[in-house]
Amino acid sequence: MDEPPTAQARGVPEWTASSHNGTQFNRTMMSQGAYIAYFSAPWCSHCEATLDTYDQVIPNGQMMVFSQDDDPEFSNMSAWHETTESNLNRSIERPFMLMPEFATEMGVMSIPHVAFVNEQGYIFQTEIGKRTNQTMIGEIWNATLNSSYNTTTGWS
Repeated sequence: MDEPPTAQARGVPEWTASSHNGTQFNRTMMSQGAYIAYFSAPWCSHCEATLDTYDQVIPNGQMMVFSQDDDPEFSNMSAWHETTESNLNRSIERPFMLMPEFATEMGVMSIPHVAFVNEQGYIFQTEIGKRTNQTMIGEIWNATLNSSYNTTTGWS
């Protein structure tokens, strides 16, 4: 009897971006460990609660904030970063990057959209919509940290 096919994990496509403060980031830089690719847009006010929650759970250096909106009116990432800090009344030490093409490649159709990427560069889990449960996010993050993908046997 043939064994059922192993589900194929989706890898993160190549990306390079400049953050709101001019720092360059790319997929290779992030390949040293798991990270979160958080997709949103400057005009998405309901996304701020979700960003706030992820920011409080995910360790520094392991969360990238990407704007999926290609409208020039919303292309100033420094303004978005400052507005978010003001609205949340605290500092946000995350890079904010304009990456609509990357969002398309990642299949972002609605926001907020969060991809949990394991250290191998595979998307372990995707969360779409408002999320404010820190415990749930922490559990997914820990599972991502411990996940491994094998092309023959799948996830472990």
